[in-house]
Amino acid sequence: MRIKSILCRRILNSHAQFTNEFVIELDDGRVGAGAAAQGETISIYEDDRIAIDPETIIASLRRDHVFDVPHTQKTFDEYLEQHIAQIGRNNAFALSLALFNARKESESIFELLGRPESPIHAPAICLNILNGGWHAYTNPVLSDFSEYLLVARTNDVERTIRDHGEIQRKVRELLMKLERLVVRNNPVHRFATLDNRECIDFLLDIRDGLGLSDAYDLMIDASAGDLRDGGGYRLSLTDQKCRSTEEIFEYWMSLMSDYGIAFLEDPFHETDFPNWTRLTAAQSRCRVVGDNLYSSDSTRIEEGAKHKRSHGAVIKPNQSGTVSAVERAIETAQACDMLVITSHRSISTESTFLATLSCVFSVKYIKIGPLFTDYSSIIRLNEILRLTEG
Repeated sequence: MRIKSILCRRILNSHAQFTNEFVIELDDGRVGAGAAAQGETISIYEDDRIAIDPETIIASLRRDHVFDVPHTQKTFDEYLEQHIAQIGRNNAFALSLALFNARKESESIFELLGRPESPIHAPAICLNILNGGWHAYTNPVLSDFSEYLLVARTNDVERTIRDHGEIQRKVRELLMKLERLVVRNNPVHRFATLDNRECIDFLLDIRDGLGLSDAYDLMIDASAGDLRDGGGYRLSLTDQKCRSTEEIFEYWMSLMSDYGIAFLEDPFHETDFPNWTRLTAAQSRCRVVGDNLYSSDSTRIEEGAKHKRSHGAVIKPNQSGTVSAVERAIETAQACDMLVITSHRSISTESTFLATLSCVFSVKYIKIGPLFTDYSSIIRLNEILRLTEG
């Protein structure tokens, strides 16, 4: 296939900010559009936003004769990956996704992702319930950790959605009774003491009170890269104490023991490799998973598996930079027998690519934002329902 034209228009993302959407037309008339989601808390491996005009990007593709030769998804993505430093990771992914979506007009989802046809099953859903850290919007609580989630033990999507409604209504009812204060211009609810344990107690009390203790496990996304302070970790929103690497290790061990945490995401900084390996080795029940640790890069995932730095990896497509690169990331994690959790970003678009990717690659879990306020998560769930019907 040859690319006939590439255009760019400005559209709104889920934070009502303008973002680039590239539109690719192929020489056979197929057309596809792509826009990249973005994260607020980003890893050290993600490039900062690159200030480059879309027309400059398109002109560089034309100058490099991208329009003059036939392409597969792989060859187009190889070009983009070689130029990510110039055009930016999010622009690269948006262009890659636009080609992917143009191909959707005549190729099956299995052909699109280079997978053999097989029955499609929904992933189990990791429901984002409470939000803390420096970017807490929905059910915001005063906490050093960015997300408290309940992870469904089955992939019954309809039941999970019904349960989510009950959980959210109870959460809202009880949060309304709490004192509020402002963290970085966001009003958040605070509990009686400045202790992250109160957030866990609050959520588990609701889960258990609704009779759902056998249906959902607890997951915490610590995003601990944001907690790094010199050689230690500072819980700056609660007790403000700076803990050594040994103390933060013991902190996590205590929470795991007391609360039976089933999934712990990013408990340490991306480069604190000794603690990652040590905590992973110490766990038989809790799954330690790396998000910022890997940033959806297949080479880092393979290295992490080799050194047993985690039990699993969180995969976010735009971190990889192209459709082909995110395929490699999932394939590498699965080949290394790692748990894979796909995830949305906090600043979303209406793309359903994440849902398709998760279902076709038989990913076990998918992270979904709070459904009452994040309509982009509704869009992804609707696509999962369509893909798995019958």
